[in-house]
Amino acid sequence: MNKTFYYRFKPFNLWLIFNILLVIKAFYCIIKHPAILIYPQSYIILACILISILVWCYKYLFKHPLATVSDKGIKIDHCQILKWKDIESTEKKDVYCGFKHMPVLVLNPKKDIEYKYNFLQKHNSGFTAFSIPLYDIVAPEDRDELIELIKQHIN
Repeated sequence: MNKTFYYRFKPFNLWLIFNILLVIKAFYCIIKHPAILIYPQSYIILACILISILVWCYKYLFKHPLATVSDKGIKIDHCQILKWKDIESTEKKDVYCGFKHMPVLVLNPKKDIEYKYNFLQKHNSGFTAFSIPLYDIVAPEDRDELIELIKQHIN
């Protein structure tokens, strides 16, 4: 049994408005003053706008895995699988991030497990190496199902 849960980002935000305004402004400038395209700086600015749009599209139009639950263990984001037998306990915790308190589910590993931590797991400030977000970045029904699956495997 493999069940994958995905992040749910809200696409209508300030970044989208900013990108739309940049595109409108760029088109306005090109139509009103076509000679602006003579300058190489114009192409650098247009490339930056295009990169911003492409990164927005990557984040909001594609699915990004939050966790994959299997009978062997749980894989959080793109990290290696954390085996169920290596998890000692779970706890709900509030993490202060971006001037807000964010609830997360922390999977506490047993001591001296064989696991290759990546850079972000080692340097993730308030979040622990095995934190699952419980705030609005995850759909409520997915959050509840994920918590239930974790409880089934740990208890």
